[in-house]
Amino acid sequence: MKLSTLLAGMGLTRNLKELCMLQKEEEEHGKTKILLIKESEKLQFALGEIEVLSKQLERERRVFEKTLASVKSKALKESTKKDKLISKCNEIESHILKQEDILNGKENEIKALQHFITRQKQVLKSQVSDLNIQKQQECYIVRVLDKKQKKGLK
Repeated sequence: MKLSTLLAGMGLTRNLKELCMLQKEEEEHGKTKILLIKESEKLQFALGEIEVLSKQLERERRVFEKTLASVKSKALKESTKKDKLISKCNEIESHILKQEDILNGKENEIKALQHFITRQKQVLKSQVSDLNIQKQQECYIVRVLDKKQKKGLK
């Protein structure tokens, strides 16, 4: 006689099937539990990495913001310095233009004075020449009169 027939007669077949199914479910449950533990460990590791990376990202963000603020501050200072230099250059350029105007005026005045001096030299030369001629004439007259007087006394 077969064992299944014997067991069937005893009503144990159904219990045996249930027992096998229960045992199979427990094995599957054990495998699932092991898988769950492994996945939980992976999840914990990933969460730890996320936390480390988040902290690193936050540090880098703070460094970036600090650097950005520093660069903005430096750019503002440089811009202000540039504006001051431009303003100073404009003042200097204006001063140079005024000085050039004054210098041009002085040069024109010098040219006018040089022209005046040249005319005065010509006038004075003419006057000196006239005086020399007059002096020569007077000397001539004095000599002629002297000769006449000397002749008249003789």
